[in-house]
Formats: sequence, C-alpha cells, structure tokens
Amino acid sequence: MCSIAGVYWLDTDCPGCKSLIGMTENALTCLRNRGPDESSTVTIRDNLVMAGNRLIIRGNLGEGSMPFKHNGNLMFYNGEIYNFRDWKEDASSDGEVILPLYDEFGVKAFSKMDGEFAISIWDEEKETLLLIRDPFGTKPVYFSLDDRRLLWASSASAINEMERHDFCAAVQGPCYKHTLSVQEPYTSYKGIWLLPPGHFLLANDSGVKLCCYNRWDEYLANSDDVTKLFESLEKSLESRMDYTETIGIPLSAGIDSGIIAYAADKLKVKYHIFSVIEIFGEKTPETDAILERISRFKNASSVTLLKCDEEQYHDALSEMFLPGYYDSEKFDNGGILTHTVFKAMKKENIKVAIDGTGGDELFHGYPFRGNFRPVEGWPQPWKANNFFYSMFTTLLDYTSKADRSGAFFSIETRFPYQAMNIMKEALKLKYSTTLKWPLRKFLVERLDYGKPTDIDLSKKFGFHITKKQAVILINMMRAWCRANNLSSLPTNPPKTFPFRMGLTDYSKVQNNSSI
Repeated sequence: MCSIAGVYWLDTDCPGCKSLIGMTENALTCLRNRGPDESSTVTIRDNLVMAGNRLIIRGNLGEGSMPFKHNGNLMFYNGEIYNFRDWKEDASSDGEVILPLYDEFGVKAFSKMDGEFAISIWDEEKETLLLIRDPFGTKPVYFSLDDRRLLWASSASAINEMERHDFCAAVQGPCYKHTLSVQEPYTSYKGIWLLPPGHFLLANDSGVKLCCYNRWDEYLANSDDVTKLFESLEKSLESRMDYTETIGIPLSAGIDSGIIAYAADKLKVKYHIFSVIEIFGEKTPETDAILERISRFKNASSVTLLKCDEEQYHDALSEMFLPGYYDSEKFDNGGILTHTVFKAMKKENIKVAIDGTGGDELFHGYPFRGNFRPVEGWPQPWKANNFFYSMFTTLLDYTSKADRSGAFFSIETRFPYQAMNIMKEALKLKYSTTLKWPLRKFLVERLDYGKPTDIDLSKKFGFHITKKQAVILINMMRAWCRANNLSSLPTNPPKTFPFRMGLTDYSKVQNNSSI
C-alpha cells in the first residue's frame, strides 16, 4: 500500500514550480499513514508535479522505490499487481511490470493486470498524464478539476490540504439506508470526486477527459457449473496470500471470511485471526460460531479475540472521522468494529490484511436486492442482473471501509473476491434463495473445513452493532462534525461530477489523443 498525489496546472497563469511542490508535499504529509517508509516528489514540467509515499511490502529500502521509470515514462502507484510474475518472473517488485506493460499494450494494459491499484503515469512521448483506478475501485483516486488545474491524491483530505474546498451535502445513492455513506463518485467536499472504477483520466495541454477501459459483460445467469469459478477463487486466494510475513484475517461467522481463513490454513501461510466476540459486554449472535470455526484451525499462527466496549467505541469515534480516514460522511456503525479490528492488527505489527468484501455483492449475499436500482449517472444498464448494481453501492462503500481503516494504521488490505476472473464466472451463475450458494459449496468441498455448522446454512448476520443503533448514529454524526469543525452536517449542494461515466470508447480517445 502506498499513496499518490500531484498537481497539473492547465492554464498559463501557473503559480510556479515551487508553489506546486509545496501543494503536493502538503498532500504527502496528510497521506503519510498510507506510505510511512519512503516519500518522493518529481517535477515533470514547470506546471506538473507528481509524488507518492510508500509502505514497503515487497523488498527493502531502495528496492521497488517510486517513481518507476521505463522508456522515458514515469509512474507512481498504490496497490498490488498479483500476476506480475506472469510478465516478469524475476521481478523484485510488482510495480516494475506496469510501465513495460503500458509501453507494449497502451491503456489495454490496465485490463491485463490482476490486482488492486491506483496509478499515475506520465507518458513522455505523448506529453500526457494518466490517472487510473482498478475495475473494482478497491484503491481510491480522488481528484479536483477546474479551468485552472487538476489535483489528485489518495484521499480527499489530502486534496483539501493542497487547496481548500467547502463541505457539501451527502449524495445519497439507492442503498444509502443500508450504507449511510456518500455515493461515489461524490465526496463530502464540494468539487472533489472519486475516479470511477475501471476508468482513467487523461490530461494534456488539450484538456482533460474521462475514459472507461473496463465494461462487465452480462450473461444469462442460469448456470450451476462452478468449476471455473472454484479454480479462479483458489488462484485469487493464493495470490493474495503471497507474503512472507504474518497475514491478518478479520474473521466473523460469515462465509466470506471463513473461506479466507480456511484457505490460509490449507495453504499453511502464516496468519493471525482477529475476531470480535463481545460488544458492550454481551456475546454477539456470531460468537459461538466464531469459536467453533477457530477450534477447527490446524495451522493458525495466533488468534486474538476482541471486545468492543465503551473504551473501544469512544476510541473509534475519536479517530475514524479524522482527516485522511474516511474523508466523507460514513455512518455505518460496522465501521466501529472494523476500526477495532485493524487497531488490534496494528498492535500485533500486521502489515497485510485479507478482507472478504465482495463475497456478498458477487454472490447474492444480501436479502434486500430490490434496493439495487440504477445509480444516477452510472453508465451500464444491466437488464437481467440488476442485483449487480450493488457493485457500485454497497461494494464501493464496504471496500472503502476496510481499505481506509487499514490505511489509517498503515496496513495494506487485499480483497481476493474482487478479481476479474471471479467476477466473470459469478455473473454466469443462477440465483438461489440460498444466499451465496457457490461460496457455501466451496467452503465445504474445496477446503479442509469439516461438517457444516448451523450458521453455515443460515442467513447473513452482518458485521455491525445491533444495540443502541439510533444513539450510535447520532454520536457518529456528531463526531464527524466535530472532527471537521462543523456545527451540523453540511447542506450546501455538491458540485456536479464533470464527466459522463462509461460512455467513452477509449479506443476512439486513443486515436484522438495519440495514447
């Protein structure tokens, strides 16, 4: 996990290179948790500065340092490319394969990378900047754009440190009542947006364009053949666990995290389980099932059982709304439990966590499917699989919850369910009243799990606090306002997203802009 930032001044009245460097370094300071080990800033031209922070996961200081360079091009990036050895077997860092791939395939390279990424590239020959976000949106790319300049960073707060922006009212998507979060691509800052998943921004002296490089195919969704899905899932789990030190695994009684934990056990990697089993002095509905699952592990390096009492609750409220954490309104109280888990990981010196977000969205894990209506402005009108709009509502929100919590504690979070091949196979499978039936089948048939427990066949519990929900919601809102020096939630209307999403054929843009 790393962070990126930069400034591209678009008009002729540039404040000067020194000023742009100062703006960018302000952003890097705000992003230090996302990359505490190394930091670098590069002046590309008098009107363009690129920068990044690095958390060292692979290699040592001086190995895999940013920026990466190849054939005159330059790159900063955040994330992991898991199939990097397919492109260069002896690579010491996954980042070193990206620019050669881009050199060979152009923007088509981004669809060839299995991973989670946010990338900034300067193409020297074309004199063009590209900002790229992975197809699932696991890693953030925030940007602010007006007639004068383009700003970008790995958090909205970092952009606000570059140039101040007013707060604005939350844009509420179709699932707001479930996620209580601002709907992407909007944020709580007026004029700061998120780059949509599967898109890239292209900026040069001719202007700035948004391009879509990934479109999901739609299938009939009538298959019950899980052969290719299971192969893809096994490959994804193994690649996300490619790490020499101990991996942190947040374990609930859910199928998603259970598969991750038992895959780690089967692969015999070093892993440390973290589970919340008590909330406000009482066992959770999942406690007994969690303990049953833990008792079946054969190779766990360690297990930490957690309580979320008043101390942990108030601790989370004091930290999770600080600038650089969530950035925007996010009032799902499950974030308190997520914060508690990642804070415990930090105390155990965990640097990589494997999270199960995506299992529900890809495999019909929610009973409230009727709420997955098309999001205003989102590009693709799925006809049969309207449940898949959850990709752009709950998935983006829940993924950001794990990613931002991990980032606050300098922990890289990986998401094995969010892989292109898994998505392709998941979209072909039939819907069943048995929620997530393919994953339940995988847990029992492909992992050394044993006889299914009652909870393995039951409904989804959800990772949230069930008691005092109204009081907690009010306290979370107050904490957000307090952290941002506001007396109440903002009501100013947001600034409209400046592009149409997903409607540009990037092959045509490629011809027009020579990319």
